[in-house]
Amino acid sequence: MEHSKPIKLVWYDTSVMTDDNQKLYKNLNEICSQCFEFTAEDECKRFLGRKHINPNRIILITSGVLGENFVPLIHDYSSIVSIYIYCTYREKHEKWANKYSNVKVTTEPDELIENIQADITKYNA
Repeated sequence: MEHSKPIKLVWYDTSVMTDDNQKLYKNLNEICSQCFEFTAEDECKRFLGRKHINPNRIILITSGVLGENFVPLIHDYSSIVSIYIYCTYREKHEKWANKYSNVKVTTEPDELIENIQADITKYNA
């Protein structure tokens, strides 16, 4: 039987180091053992685009402001299973995010955690 590929959680946000986001990151790290933080677009894009012999599945979190420009560059990477836009203005970012089937917009930390838990369960099945 083939072993499932581990899920990696990648958070790209220039504000990832704020106290609130670090608390959320700690909670996410409890449900996903492989979590990575990026504040620089080029480093994140390079990480997401790496070719692996046994490619990992990736869940990406980014902000609305960064995501609007970043998502079009990486949404079709085969390793990315879900992209979450974690932002303050859901309606504004849903307008552009709705073009992508694997992108969801959320404003609440609990909702983000629930959705990521569901993805991990789904993709580790």
